[in-house]
Amino acid sequence: MSETRCGYVEDVELLTNRGTARCWRPVRGDDDRCFWHGNGPKTREALDAHRPEPDERLDGADLRGADLTGASWLRGRSLVGADFTGATLRGADLTGADCRRATFDRVDARRARFDAADVEGATFDDIDLREASLDGTKLYRASFTDVRLDRATDFGDRVIYESLVDDIEDRETRVATLEAASWTYRELRRLFEQDALPQRSRACYLGEKSSRRRAAWASGEYLRALKLEGSRWVMRYGTSPTRVVTSSVVVMGCSGILYPLTGGLRTDSGTYGFEQPVADVLAATPGQLVRVFYNGLYFSVVTFSTLSYGDIQPIGAGARAIAGIEALLGSVLMALLLFVLTRRV
Repeated sequence: MSETRCGYVEDVELLTNRGTARCWRPVRGDDDRCFWHGNGPKTREALDAHRPEPDERLDGADLRGADLTGASWLRGRSLVGADFTGATLRGADLTGADCRRATFDRVDARRARFDAADVEGATFDDIDLREASLDGTKLYRASFTDVRLDRATDFGDRVIYESLVDDIEDRETRVATLEAASWTYRELRRLFEQDALPQRSRACYLGEKSSRRRAAWASGEYLRALKLEGSRWVMRYGTSPTRVVTSSVVVMGCSGILYPLTGGLRTDSGTYGFEQPVADVLAATPGQLVRVFYNGLYFSVVTFSTLSYGDIQPIGAGARAIAGIEALLGSVLMALLLFVLTRRV
């Protein structure tokens, strides 16, 4: 390499799909670095004069204080380790750019586009992302501090890692990708909470839990996966009181039907049950069915709510077992309902 050439090399040893490249550009004046890697001023005129070719890599570029307003030539560019400190990226297009380990400190990035870009490991400190678009952006392990968002900031309907995992067959890679999705959702939830965007924060919370559930299944942690599945269906990970109420209604309804079919119920006025469930149900009149199942539903409700008055007793081991299980489920579901309502408030 001639002494008149820059020779800058960005350390990309730990990055995937990125080989090492030495900068071949000529040095600038008395500086031992080229225009892109030197620390000289990056005015708009100078940037236009040194416009890179479409496939040129700008890894490690020093763009501190640069005026990149509306710049479109950053699209799809390799900018690994680039320094954008104090730069203006308002309306700039970084779609598909590789900005891993880049620094975005004190940057005005309003209306900038980072769609499908890779900013894993990048630093975002005191950056304005209002009206910016980051749909499909890889954000894993990026550091966000003092980030300004608004309702127009677009992170897409779901993080990119959830889309990628569908095509991955290797178990370890699949788990790692789902963990990246979970981490990204958790970080976005924190950002939305800080900027008082509760609905978007709740959506990220659900995405995080869903990614954890899928990762548990993929990694063979079946007990943890079943726990998350139960949380998903019963209370939507602690966010839906409607699901808790629906689960309670299903438990009471099913138990009310099972009592007459598994031994029956005894009251002061008689016994309500079917010794031969199939034959007795088919032979019973509509009035008899209503009386039997009405008593079963009544006993189910008071058992579920742990308010049993003792006027009805289950007959047989089967009915008693159902009563015990229902009373336990009733206590758990009522506690979950209180928990979800309190959390929502």
